[in-house]
Amino acid sequence: MPLASASSAVIRVRVLAPAAALIAVACMSAVGGSAPVGGSAPVRGSAPLALAARVTPALAARATGPDLSSGSAYLAAPANLIGGHYYESFPGYADFGLTMDGAFALAATGDDNPALKRIVAFLDRDGKDPSGNTVNDWTGIGTAFASGGAIGKEALLAEVTGDNPRDFGGHDLIAALDAAVCARAGAGADPSCAAAGNYAYATSVFDQALGIMAQLRAGQASEASAPVAYLESLRNADGSFPSLIPDSGDQDVDSTAMAVMALALAPGARAAADVSSGVAWIARRQEHNGGFPSAGGESVNSAGLAIQALTLQAAGYRSQISAALSFLARAQNANGGFSAYATGPRGSNLRASTQAVGGAVGMSFGTLHRDLAAATTPPPPVRSPAPRPSRTPAARKTVTVTVSSSAARATRSRPPAAAAASTPTPDPSAASAPRVRRALAAAGNDASVATALWRATAAVAIMAAVVIGLLLLRRRRMYPRGSGQGMNAAAGAGPAARATAARGTGPAGSAGGAGVAGGAGP
Repeated sequence: MPLASASSAVIRVRVLAPAAALIAVACMSAVGGSAPVGGSAPVRGSAPLALAARVTPALAARATGPDLSSGSAYLAAPANLIGGHYYESFPGYADFGLTMDGAFALAATGDDNPALKRIVAFLDRDGKDPSGNTVNDWTGIGTAFASGGAIGKEALLAEVTGDNPRDFGGHDLIAALDAAVCARAGAGADPSCAAAGNYAYATSVFDQALGIMAQLRAGQASEASAPVAYLESLRNADGSFPSLIPDSGDQDVDSTAMAVMALALAPGARAAADVSSGVAWIARRQEHNGGFPSAGGESVNSAGLAIQALTLQAAGYRSQISAALSFLARAQNANGGFSAYATGPRGSNLRASTQAVGGAVGMSFGTLHRDLAAATTPPPPVRSPAPRPSRTPAARKTVTVTVSSSAARATRSRPPAAAAASTPTPDPSAASAPRVRRALAAAGNDASVATALWRATAAVAIMAAVVIGLLLLRRRRMYPRGSGQGMNAAAGAGPAARATAARGTGPAGSAGGAGVAGGAGP
């Protein structure tokens, strides 16, 4: 649905996201699932129990991690990595957020550095997708709609791969990120800043955590102090963190994992305490089979992120980590990819696979490092419609869990860019389309919520279509064409018909935004 402006898109995301979440909960309840609402309703299998009762000892003892070599091959396969450069959620449009997720996973395993180099080079050189968009369109850098979370994610990728975030993609990403820190809450209908310390247009805990990690890894402790304080203010009393900004009032495994990875880099006793309580909360959410609950079921994304968080304090959670690795191994398919959920139809999901592969390595995003500076970037492969060639399975990689250091690794030093040019006067009409896609994507950054919204809204739309179709069929049978009664009868029954139509199309209309959101979260 066309929107008048990017700002209105952000407002709609903020207003509709909670409503869409409630729709998702209702639909999942109808099919036997459950999810927390407002932090009060328990998630299936998440009642407070002793960890020993939650994670079956026998399961933990025989835990075997997933095959990371085949997982990396799945992520780098030509059918998934388009032109060797990016992933798509919609044909012809690069999903830059998902592409970075895949790059983080390949950086974690180190199994396919040539593929990783091609992704990084595509982003660094301002590569375009078939629609003409670049990563700068996705971040909005240099415009009034620049997203701190998206800029932070791009800067973090540069740091992880040993590049210079101050000269990446033609921009000084750290300077742009520093400038995106809000000094105060937006006035009136301004959706850009939820509060002081929030990054501009960062509408999820994922966004906030990514920005903090990028700033702290770049040595910006002073500049990141306000964002850290704001993230700490979102913490729930039980140690968990919510999904959305402003505080959505829920408790989310994925967002809590991202928050503690960011706070593990921050100085101070409060940050350290928040990490410990957050990791402990995640461990308490683990179920008997080693998985973790989400709105749509036991999510592979959640398990991958939970492992990364638990390894921050690995010495105290080895059995939980082993059980989670075993859970991921059972979710892996023959092609190396991973199913999105433990239950339901099998089938590899690209987004779930990126976080399963990267998460299984057990390295926090805050300390992940894969220096690509020494090698020459190979030319991109020729895109071909030929089927994926057979690959001889490599030796199975053994996952070793280590306690991650909270010290940020040094990034490769390149001559910093000259003083940043003055910010051009933004052109709202030019920035509108990419800003709309990015704003809607914020609601889908947490895949455990996004996938549930996809399913729930699809179910609502189908039911609405069936109801409307039956009403139209009934009307045609009662008032055949040419009888002269159809319009009059329809007018007489106007209120009931309109009420039925509203019930059918309202959630579906809301779901349109959530559907787009599932594709490109930063």
